[in-house]
Amino acid sequence: MMITTLTAFTEEIDDAEVAVSEILEQLRFSEHAKKNSVALIHCAADCLETGVYDALAAALPCRSIGVTTIGFTVHDEVSESAIAVMLLTSDDVSFAIGLTEPLTQPDEDILRRAYQKTAAELPGKPAMAISYFPLKTSQFGAGGDFALRAMSLAAPGVPVFGTMPIDNTHDFSGARILLDGQKYDDRFAFVLLYGENFHPRFYLATVTRSHILSDRAEVTKSENNFLYEVNHTPILSYLKDNLKLAFNENDATTVHLIPMIIDLNDGMPPIARAINEFSPEGTGICAANIPVGAVIAVSKFGPAIVLEATKKILTDVLEIEKDASGMLIYSCAARYWALGFDSKIEMNTVRDTLRGSKLPYMLGYSCGELCPVQNEHGEYANRFHNYTFIACVW
Repeated sequence: MMITTLTAFTEEIDDAEVAVSEILEQLRFSEHAKKNSVALIHCAADCLETGVYDALAAALPCRSIGVTTIGFTVHDEVSESAIAVMLLTSDDVSFAIGLTEPLTQPDEDILRRAYQKTAAELPGKPAMAISYFPLKTSQFGAGGDFALRAMSLAAPGVPVFGTMPIDNTHDFSGARILLDGQKYDDRFAFVLLYGENFHPRFYLATVTRSHILSDRAEVTKSENNFLYEVNHTPILSYLKDNLKLAFNENDATTVHLIPMIIDLNDGMPPIARAINEFSPEGTGICAANIPVGAVIAVSKFGPAIVLEATKKILTDVLEIEKDASGMLIYSCAARYWALGFDSKIEMNTVRDTLRGSKLPYMLGYSCGELCPVQNEHGEYANRFHNYTFIACVW
């Protein structure tokens, strides 16, 4: 076992002393620690205000990195308000944590400098990067696509897996990236993993082909993340008039439930992308770039679809990864919102499917997912996703 994975969880988010005690008691770091260690932290945004996160980061005997999130599943526990830790410790795998300077424009050199400085701490080329990127910077073009492009240019051939933080505010203003007790909304953070025989595996699920509503349509006018036309028809008219979809374009909660399956025509599997909102002119403002020439198909989305995909991917993991030692999971918040009043159902499905398995795991919800895709020839490409359930197994 190259990495020993330990998890800890508490719903005590007000009393720092109690929370830290419960986490440390579950981890028993001194009994399990090996030469190299890093801690991944998921916490409710409330933990930043109560001091629980600060106290935990200070108490952990290793460096830590993570995100705020709105749902937690870890070692058979489910909650919508908690703090959870996944400790990775190894004699054979090395860890190095990187942090960029503040981003005020889509400057790829900022990420490149941070990556090169961090990678220099390792004895060889990283086997993967667990990457966390903020929502705030997407306002000026440094969102998920930028993060992926910049990281892939800085680290060619390195798989990138990760997420965007989220919180319960309507505009995610309290979402933060966490690193060694500090909180950021304007920087990228990542942990690089190196091991000569360390080979992470990646799994993802969006919607199945049976849930595709429309014929394939070509993007005929777009600019970066602005989607204007498909098949030479304004996108709003295409969705409402051609496909007869009933939704309120002024209500983001209904717009978010229209997944678009995008084929970039690059030999890789299609991916899911979201329209976040519509401009007053009817332009689709998307979560990531939708290039001209890409082919889209619109899909159905709802609780049954979410749960079907979640259960299938975890069943596949249990069947294939019998000797795995850990799994990190992120699920798009749109999947959480699609569950309506039964918002814990997907988390319960994760817990129930993995119950009885010895595989340590931790799940958090995401505002955008980073996960490699693989084509039929075994070639990988890093991708930014929406509506997607992603898992990294080692």
